[in-house]
Amino acid sequence: MSFVSRYLDPNLVERLNHLALSARRVVEGTTTGQHRSPLKGSSVEFRQHRFYTPGDEPRRLDWRVLARTDRPYIKEYDEETNLRAMLMLDGSGSMGYGGKSGAKLDYAARFAAALAYLMLGQTESVGLALVGSKTSEWLKPHGGPSQLSRLIDVLERGSPSGPTSLGTALHECADRLDRRALVVVFSDLLLPVDSIATGLAHLVHDRHEVILLRVLDKDEAEFPFKNWSRFRGLEGERPQLCEPALMRQTYLDNFGNHRDQLKELCRAMKMECHELFTDRPLIDAVTGFLSRRAGK
Repeated sequence: MSFVSRYLDPNLVERLNHLALSARRVVEGTTTGQHRSPLKGSSVEFRQHRFYTPGDEPRRLDWRVLARTDRPYIKEYDEETNLRAMLMLDGSGSMGYGGKSGAKLDYAARFAAALAYLMLGQTESVGLALVGSKTSEWLKPHGGPSQLSRLIDVLERGSPSGPTSLGTALHECADRLDRRALVVVFSDLLLPVDSIATGLAHLVHDRHEVILLRVLDKDEAEFPFKNWSRFRGLEGERPQLCEPALMRQTYLDNFGNHRDQLKELCRAMKMECHELFTDRPLIDAVTGFLSRRAGK
């Protein structure tokens, strides 16, 4: 199996060819795309056609092409600018957890590859950062067909290990992005909320749009364990032998409180936060996420 086919299932690619990812806010870019530019100008020269996707304005349809081909296409002009996106993947040890559905990092990587394929197909620019105890990989946003191969090559080298330093990585991302962008963060976010709050605030202050995609295994949300078990920390914590029945309610209470803190943080900063469970088919998770974006 090739690297590309491992991360991009043909059935998913077929679905992606009829979908789109848009930015809520005004973004900056350098080439033609489907997003409003913050730069004002008089250039409205025709650049290219793009296949119609739900959410496009009907007035931009090229009716002559529709009549000739029976397929809806949108006219794009030079005053429009592309979306710049930065995908950040948490590669810390806890992202290696996984039951029958596989590791969380693998699920996140395949989701990220799907978004990259989609955006690059829309002439957007996409970059990638792998984050563990430090930012181990940084692929600057670029467009073009070859960027997908570079991105998947970085994903292939990712391996979950060590503690996370996501808060520091968020600050670093804000410092390294020279123009406004859509920043998509893939992480289980199993860390104190305060440790990422200032990094997220830095991105929002610099007028980037931020989406948190929280990747979880169902075990982490439901704590289904019943027999005496030895729980081993994946980020350097000491193993502990526990009776699950005695700690289940305490764990669920703590998990719920942490989830509420994340929701409140995102509400205060006007960011999206979506939970992705690894037992859900990836094609359903990706199309569901894009549908929610398009419906807002």
